[in-house]
Amino acid sequence: MSGRAVFLWVVIPFVALSVLALWLTRDTPAEAVSVPTSPPPVTPRARPTTPPAPEPPVAEPPRPPPPREEPVPEPPPGTWDKEEVRVALRSIQPLVRSCLLDASVRHPGPHTVKLRFTLEARGERGGFGSPEVVESTVQDPFVHACLVDALADTQFSAPPGKAPLTLTHPFEFRPGKNGGP
Repeated sequence: MSGRAVFLWVVIPFVALSVLALWLTRDTPAEAVSVPTSPPPVTPRARPTTPPAPEPPVAEPPRPPPPREEPVPEPPPGTWDKEEVRVALRSIQPLVRSCLLDASVRHPGPHTVKLRFTLEARGERGGFGSPEVVESTVQDPFVHACLVDALADTQFSAPPGKAPLTLTHPFEFRPGKNGGP
């Protein structure tokens, strides 16, 4: 093998993969936190002449909003009914949410992804065939691959003998306070 062939087939791909690995593993800048070096001075407090007012109850930290239930598209008559479509969509929501939560680390903010897939009955189980990302606010091929893999690997309970049904469905992700979903 000539020196040029080694350079073209070994060195260039190695350098390209190294650069990609470094870019994917880079640290995101952390917010600066100031820590006082000495405790604040203590001032003597005067004794109150009236009993103190009861302290208000401690509020729980805010919880992230529940996942927004997207409207289920109306399937054509004679195929899948709305509840069967809803069961299928619920089966993939946690995986889609996980993919978009991972994406929010690199791409902060709300995200919307529109996926096209085919509901297929495979015996008593159902699956998603031909998954693809149709539209996305996240232009990240790793996120798109995560979404497609999530759909391809997911099964749900489905009535046997249903004809395949192709749907396009949007999924929205809005991170709550503290970066949670």
